[in-house]
Amino acid sequence: MLIGVLSDTHGDLSRMEACMAAMPDIELLLHAGDFYEDARKIGASSGLKVVAVTGNCDYMVKGPSEEMLVVGAKRVYVTHGHLYRVKRDLSLLVQRSRALGVDVTVFGHTHAPTVFRREGILFVNPGSPHSPRHAEASCAVLEITRSGAKARICSLRLPV
Repeated sequence: MLIGVLSDTHGDLSRMEACMAAMPDIELLLHAGDFYEDARKIGASSGLKVVAVTGNCDYMVKGPSEEMLVVGAKRVYVTHGHLYRVKRDLSLLVQRSRALGVDVTVFGHTHAPTVFRREGILFVNPGSPHSPRHAEASCAVLEITRSGAKARICSLRLPV
């Protein structure tokens, strides 16, 4: 299954549309917060199932701060990351992911895209299409198959 991954969209609908164009074959969309309402708008306009969490900028919105789902045989954890101080280091997020026994952790908050494995867990941060840090505007595609999980960052080619 191909899964689109977004975070830190901050209400930028045109860049969210660019992300959706960069991920044409996805069957599910994960949004790791900031802004939770953006995820609902994308779901309504695309018809995709969307799983979303709130972030630090979603203080006026009711929604979950964490979500857990099972895709195939893989357990996927979604959080914004601010509760685990991911801008400082990733140790608390790794610890939480290990305690939950997940295969994949999706997070945001840093606005910096990254994909890596630690302690057997795949970590995916799609970066930000709105206000990227140390990279181009981006999103990610997560692929889950019987044999495992992998992800790639999709850099957006946007007009200046």
